[in-house]
Amino acid sequence: MRLRTCFASWALFLALAIMPAPSWGIIAVTDDVELEGFVKTQNILRTPMFRDAEFIMQRNTAQLEGKYYFLRESLAFGRFATGPLEEATLTLIGRGVYDTVYDIRHTYNEAFGKDQRLNRQAEYKLREAFVDMVLPPFTLRLGRQQVVWGETDNFRALDVINPLDLRWHANWEPWEDIRIPLWMARAIYDIGKFGPLEESFIEAVWIPWDFQPNKVAADPRRPWGFIGDGLSAVANSAMLGGELLDLDLTVRDDKPSKKFKNGQAGVRFKAIWGGIDFSLNYFYGFSADPGFKFRSDLVRLEGRTLHAVLDRVHPRSHVVGIAANYSEEKYTQSVFRVETTFTTGVPVTIAPNAPRRLDPDGNQFDTADRSVVMLAVDRPTWIRPLNDIRTFFLSAQFFWRRYLDYSRFYRGIPSVRRAHMDGEVVPGRFVSENRDKIDQNEFVITFSASTSYGPGGLWQPSFVFALDPLSTGAYNKFAMDYLWSNYFVLRFEQNFFWRVRSHDPGPWGVGDLYGRPRDSRHESVFSAIFQF
Repeated sequence: MRLRTCFASWALFLALAIMPAPSWGIIAVTDDVELEGFVKTQNILRTPMFRDAEFIMQRNTAQLEGKYYFLRESLAFGRFATGPLEEATLTLIGRGVYDTVYDIRHTYNEAFGKDQRLNRQAEYKLREAFVDMVLPPFTLRLGRQQVVWGETDNFRALDVINPLDLRWHANWEPWEDIRIPLWMARAIYDIGKFGPLEESFIEAVWIPWDFQPNKVAADPRRPWGFIGDGLSAVANSAMLGGELLDLDLTVRDDKPSKKFKNGQAGVRFKAIWGGIDFSLNYFYGFSADPGFKFRSDLVRLEGRTLHAVLDRVHPRSHVVGIAANYSEEKYTQSVFRVETTFTTGVPVTIAPNAPRRLDPDGNQFDTADRSVVMLAVDRPTWIRPLNDIRTFFLSAQFFWRRYLDYSRFYRGIPSVRRAHMDGEVVPGRFVSENRDKIDQNEFVITFSASTSYGPGGLWQPSFVFALDPLSTGAYNKFAMDYLWSNYFVLRFEQNFFWRVRSHDPGPWGVGDLYGRPRDSRHESVFSAIFQF
């Protein structure tokens, strides 16, 4: 059964690859109904330290987007006059996923029960569902959707409205595939020319009740389980007064309830001024990254077992930011981008030995204020020794994140270590600790390059490099797309995660967390994509 599932998926893609392919485009089912989508198989081999290889993913995805124009030229369904409401469409986006690696690999098959495997390998859901209405100068979108703000690539500053699903491949996938759509209302008022400003508009977003946190896989058995800078194990012990005790830890989720008082909202003003395309942004919501409060009042010792409780909380947050880009054609022929944000309510952990004035509640939790500045430059550039007929698109970004009310007792990512007694390792016993000291200033530098070769640019190589200069973690990606036809794309990627030297893990997860000798996650990715 396992092999049949694997072979069936590959047979499907082989059939799609060799079938005749006219010009790519949206399929018009009728004059009012359009369809588009893709089918993709993604296969990943992990090559830890280049000494071995293990099959960790065989993810098959089918996504279908349908659009129904039920109102055109102020006429609904071809018969009902709608007055000033000129146009309306219904959009539905569904996605189905099945990862056969949980069937193929005996280690995964044995590690999880039937229900656990199904929960991790399959996803079938209506991803987005919204109605667009045009009532000049207003447009309104109601339903489950994504909203994207900002100018950054690969890292987020203003793009905080939709949380991320990081469970199956961390943040190494396109944002549009891992954002979690939310039920919300989005309205745009088109101002147009306003004094020296052109193409100006105001956008408002309201999420009345649908809060979702970022989703992270903490199970160390999963291929991309997030385990911090420690071992692939779960803490089962605690040290108390020099004694090693069994640990019974309960994590209670204090996620905001689905009530109107827990709504989130934002507003953006966007315009062009003297060639500068800019936006002013504000979002009032909850932190999608959780904080954890240690409940010292609920700790109890029963025999050799320590019972402890953590409350997972999502504090209220204000995000204020500016984003802009400017195309300078005369001297540099480059596009310059900038994005900056100020965020309150960022959850942080306080070290257990912190002074009482910093942790008066004794719960090892606080919120901080944080700023982010991103500077970037993009440029099409001739590198004729490498490509004499097409330019390279070059892009560089610099990120600077700073805690404005910093304390040296701030801690970052907890980890799991082997338990020691009298200087000796205790077999099978693991404790949780936090050695990760947050730096007041955090930096990331990224660089990417892409071009194309062959008739019609059928071969499309790309290169990405990211470096955290403080933690010295780094990430590299080499990728090649081959456009087999207008419908079918073959893709190869090689991802490298580097840990240059021993240091506290970097906050960005660039390379340190995944480049450790004991948990190296270098990987080769082979994908086939049929799109229509």
